[in-house]
Amino acid sequence: MTSLFPFFDKSEHLRSADPRMAQIVERFGYIERPTSAPLFQSLVRNIVSQQIAATVAERTLRELQKRVGRISPETIVALGVDGLRELGLPARKAGWLVAAAERFAAGEFCESELAGLTDEALLERLTSLRGVGRWSAQRLMMFSLSRENVLPDEDPAIRHALEVIYGESNLTPERMEHYRSLFSPYCSVAALYLWAYEAQLPPSRVEITIRSLGFARLKDKVVRYSFHTTPRGEMLVASSAKGVCRVAFADDREEALDELRAELKGAVLEEREDLCHRQIMALMEGRGPRKLTLYLEGTSFERKVWRELLKVPYGITVSYADIAAATGFTKAYRSVGNAVGANPIAVIIPCHRVIHADGSLGSYNAGADKKQSLLRGEVEKRM
Repeated sequence: MTSLFPFFDKSEHLRSADPRMAQIVERFGYIERPTSAPLFQSLVRNIVSQQIAATVAERTLRELQKRVGRISPETIVALGVDGLRELGLPARKAGWLVAAAERFAAGEFCESELAGLTDEALLERLTSLRGVGRWSAQRLMMFSLSRENVLPDEDPAIRHALEVIYGESNLTPERMEHYRSLFSPYCSVAALYLWAYEAQLPPSRVEITIRSLGFARLKDKVVRYSFHTTPRGEMLVASSAKGVCRVAFADDREEALDELRAELKGAVLEEREDLCHRQIMALMEGRGPRKLTLYLEGTSFERKVWRELLKVPYGITVSYADIAAATGFTKAYRSVGNAVGANPIAVIIPCHRVIHADGSLGSYNAGADKKQSLLRGEVEKRM
């Protein structure tokens, strides 16, 4: 079963605390999650499920339910380590469950008493149980004890979401404390949104480097191009001897080639598909290389703007003023807008994620419909 999480009215705090989290709250709205079991039953499920396939864990839990009728501290103590091992549990897990059941039966984890503990004290109490680490304890606090201010700081999906949304490369304890402070006192609500966001990210992150095309040597002036049919429409991919230098929508092929000639004056165009063209197409489908270097014709300022565009997270929009501030040229809105418009790499350098501060889409080389389609596709879990 699923239920609406009980903190939705607190999400307004997240909207006001951070503009990027505000976009994520707006995107996902109400979030459903599995209905929580009481603390001890959730603890049993957690320990049984550790480091085994979900199907195996579910089968073991069903067998346990059949054996004891109702999973409780008393029935687990009565079953004992030997009885648990007969169900297929390893000795270590069986020992953890019986030890936890004995402490629960002795009244050490009375939920009315736990309700009076601070989050820090409750975390310490739960992690005193063998087999319960910090990550497990924090999930129990959120889902079984309805604590509102828990940020599971060791959870890989939470960390991945923060890295993508905020451009983090080293989530130290100090940086995690920063996000805990930012989302407090409703970190549990933030965690639900971070999980939802991480679940719809493309399967791989690509490290993209931008370098100058350096279109001076004679051999660089041969530019190979190919056309590709994609769900977004026809695409043109072009490359010099160094690597990819243009990716553009090409609903009109002749017009796309004219734009390529105008951009790379003096280039000798040759229609031929290179390996790097296929890699670009694979990248757009969520596959392809983990690292990519683009060789682009443009001023140093334009390349600086394009590098900032690469930092805009998937599914998040920013304003031209945000990009200007990121480049250090806070007043250069017009120059930033021109550089965004001159971006020669569609989709992969995500200029479609830049909109006006008032929320209007702004211009886009391939047209407003394409821009809106790309943004909608990211919201609907497609790149």
